[in-house]
Amino acid sequence: MTLGQNPTPVVLTDLDGTLLEPDGQILPEVLDFLLTLKEAGVTVCPVTSKTPAELAYLLDRWGLAFPAGFENGAGVRLANGQLELQPKAVPVTRLEEILTLLREKTGLFVRSVSDLEDHELAAITGLPAEQIPATRKRLASLPLVVEPRWDVLLQAALPQDPPVRLLRGNRFLHLQGFHGKAEVVPQLLKLMGHPCGPVVACGDSPNDEELLAAATVQVIVPASQGPHPGLCQRFPSALIPSEPHGRGWVEALKRVFSELLP
Repeated sequence: MTLGQNPTPVVLTDLDGTLLEPDGQILPEVLDFLLTLKEAGVTVCPVTSKTPAELAYLLDRWGLAFPAGFENGAGVRLANGQLELQPKAVPVTRLEEILTLLREKTGLFVRSVSDLEDHELAAITGLPAEQIPATRKRLASLPLVVEPRWDVLLQAALPQDPPVRLLRGNRFLHLQGFHGKAEVVPQLLKLMGHPCGPVVACGDSPNDEELLAAATVQVIVPASQGPHPGLCQRFPSALIPSEPHGRGWVEALKRVFSELLP
């Protein structure tokens, strides 16, 4: 599967568990491949559940200045660092109030990233202590720690005003406005000056489904135990690499851009 000589190739990619390892780190070979793609004229655009503060740290570290989608489509971080929220985004202060309501209605013990101690959040995300504050700086999404078996019960208890939803990622259940990663795709493509043509999207978990659906080419990056079965069912023709996480991301994109890369 290749895209040939598309004039301005774009890769829209999830980060956690897809381009990054389960501990939140990036492999040296992934960093090298990011540079290779950049030199080949391929734009890599993160569309992630991470906060703008986390994105600022990572993009600066990787030498990228492209726009990026943050907090599961809550908004876009422009190349100059400015932030633009989507109309459907719900402020995190309101989400905290909704979480209190969910606890009362369901009787479940649900904690958010705001409730976790630094060492607990570090254990879940694998992030070093100096990056934990950036993870907490959320604008319009609230990651929750709760077992997947309770997702349906929590979903049924959601209020209708404001419209909110729950999206399962690979670490958290995300409480947010009624938006998804696909919401920011048109804006991101416009910002990058991308003409009509093939777009590659990479993801690994259910909160990436809408992003994958918005692309021409879908890449499902597997975890160590294999690719997510729901995504495989939804996208039967998707490209699924043999390696997990970052190595799989590189493997898949080398195949997609085989005619473009040296």
